[in-house]
Amino acid sequence: MRGRLPLVLALGIGLLPASARADKMSKEDKAWLDSVLPLMLLDEEKRFKDLKDKVDRAEFQRIFWARRNKDLESTTNESEGDFKALAAEADKRYTVRGRKGSQSDCGRVFILLGEPTEVKKDDDEGEPGLRSAESWYYKGPQYQGGQAAISFDGLCMGQANLRQQIDRVAEIRVVHPNIDYRTGQDGRIVKLADQLPKPSPMQALLKAPRQDFSLSAQPQFLKVEGGGTAVMGLLRGDGSALGAVDQGGKKVARVTVGALVLDANGKLTAVDQREQAVQLAADGAFVASYRLMLKPGKYTLKSGLLDPKSSKGSAAEIPLEVPDFNTGELSATTMLLRDIEEVTPGTVDNDHALSGFALPTGRLSPILGNTLTKSDSLQIFFQYYDGKLDETTQKANVIVSVSLLKGVRPVANAQDQTFDRVVAGNAVGPIPLASYVPGTYTARVRINDMVAKKELVKEMTFELK
Repeated sequence: MRGRLPLVLALGIGLLPASARADKMSKEDKAWLDSVLPLMLLDEEKRFKDLKDKVDRAEFQRIFWARRNKDLESTTNESEGDFKALAAEADKRYTVRGRKGSQSDCGRVFILLGEPTEVKKDDDEGEPGLRSAESWYYKGPQYQGGQAAISFDGLCMGQANLRQQIDRVAEIRVVHPNIDYRTGQDGRIVKLADQLPKPSPMQALLKAPRQDFSLSAQPQFLKVEGGGTAVMGLLRGDGSALGAVDQGGKKVARVTVGALVLDANGKLTAVDQREQAVQLAADGAFVASYRLMLKPGKYTLKSGLLDPKSSKGSAAEIPLEVPDFNTGELSATTMLLRDIEEVTPGTVDNDHALSGFALPTGRLSPILGNTLTKSDSLQIFFQYYDGKLDETTQKANVIVSVSLLKGVRPVANAQDQTFDRVVAGNAVGPIPLASYVPGTYTARVRINDMVAKKELVKEMTFELK
């Protein structure tokens, strides 16, 4: 088995090109920015400040609150109302020397974490007109060691790195990471209205699933740049009922692919809809894909495919548990692939049937199910996260071993790969299966973090016919 070049999924926020005439940030924009700083992530703040156009700044504000809206189908944003009430209370409690309490560190911690379990005031009363320095204590299993302690000075300001420390808490309030500040082909922020689900035949199919033809669904997960989780979904079905046409000797059908996610309370959390050109194989089967951004947790996933010509469609509903790749501990994701198609960096072919599995330099072709034939080739893909840095070298030291087993007996081993990064990924293969005897096989990926002295083993089983 041989290795390929590393492939790590990145989902960065694109920057707008500088306009010929940049609009200066208005007083109203600056006031809005100050007012939402308790909830705003550092990346969002930088993104807002980098905007050069007042129209984009106004759209940013709409997107900001939509990302935190608990129910996208509700006309009332409960989170925005709750925040404003907490900010008003923080202003009453923590305003010092004309600085609004909601814009102080005390206010931000209060808004994000609520009332502290315990408060200890400094014996020194401090300067006149200032608050007494104090420490807040929060207790509970969600805090490391069962307790968190935060100290504030007389101006209600905490330590220099406090914002970075509690940014993770603010990130939890972003319940719709699938809604973001990406730019369109015109270089402008994609409008919120264009990111929200609209009534359509596909949405009707997903809300009331039916099966006009056989359809199977399989989600995969990857951590993306910035800490989110991409849910990359593969659909496979019988395309004999689709209105396919001949294109260069291949049967191709233009279809609509969609997916929606409901949280534990049945509220709409994320949606994706895209037009794709799917190719029918010799047996009439097709594959299609979608991609969503979700936070860790349990959901219901509905995904489907619709032929606009015949109005025939099928949808599948499955429970979904999105893993947490942001625990700070070594974690990983693995996939069995048929192929990795190289693409030009920076290009995106949204029309491609596997556009949901696009990476910066390649497009994954995953295997649906666990059955392969001797005419197939196999690739074993992995990504690991949160490798520990060596304090001296400030580099990680992670060794990845990939092997193929039949039963408990290894039948192939790849050369060990060593990485010095906190996050890295690669693929081993292609592995022609013609010489392997039929039976059950296990692809094993063993990840050793030599700095943290931790090992993680991921296994994937498949049947060779």
